[in-house]
Amino acid sequence: MELIMTNTSGSLTQVTACIGTFPAEVVGQIILASSDLCILVGPDLIVKDVVLGFALEDIACTTWRGAALRKLVGPEGQRKVDLLWSDATVEKTGWRHLNLRTDHADAELPLLVQRIATGTGDSVLVCRDLRPAVRVQQQFNRAMTEMEQRREDVVDLFSPVPASHIPAGAGSKGVTGVLDTRSAQADAMVRQAFDGLGRHSLSQIVAQTARVLEEMCIREAYAQCGHDLAATALLLEMDADDLAQRLAFYQGKP
Repeated sequence: MELIMTNTSGSLTQVTACIGTFPAEVVGQIILASSDLCILVGPDLIVKDVVLGFALEDIACTTWRGAALRKLVGPEGQRKVDLLWSDATVEKTGWRHLNLRTDHADAELPLLVQRIATGTGDSVLVCRDLRPAVRVQQQFNRAMTEMEQRREDVVDLFSPVPASHIPAGAGSKGVTGVLDTRSAQADAMVRQAFDGLGRHSLSQIVAQTARVLEEMCIREAYAQCGHDLAATALLLEMDADDLAQRLAFYQGKP
């Protein structure tokens, strides 16, 4: 079998020569297919033209044309603009994250930007929409915050031991033993939940954690009530038959 190798790192001279002969509409389609947004900027950093891709059709940027690029970028992005234009001899710079202000004063568009010099003094900013990545990061941050809050809730639930729940004559060692046991159970449950990150969805992790927590609470309440089914059901505000079925299931577990 003959193996055909494709050289993807060769010169683009032939390709660019062909592109130069393409109709303007075809060149525009190529630009839109290779980026989400293109901004033509003059040597004075004034925006000359803007080409929006399909993913950004909902973005209002009518005020960009004729505006100074620096006025579209917040204070934290001014240094990145300097870096994009730091070396006039560089035909293509690295990628920079810029947030550009849209027509809505309180809305910004996160973009990954690369500057390409045209050789005429103008530059083309090739931009990629970072909104999907930002949304994923926000979802991850919310999930981690929720997991941490649930961990704190579990620790708060199992750490305090009211005096009425400690067996008579247990003494300080008994108190310490109960605290250590509950703390170890809580830590083990939290570690198990964190271990599931990346392997299971958040809803699956939370559901499994809730089931484990439910079993621990029922077992603890049953023990505190002297293994009295009716008293335990009253304490937990559960149906006695439902509680009996759950206890039978727990007792049958290895």
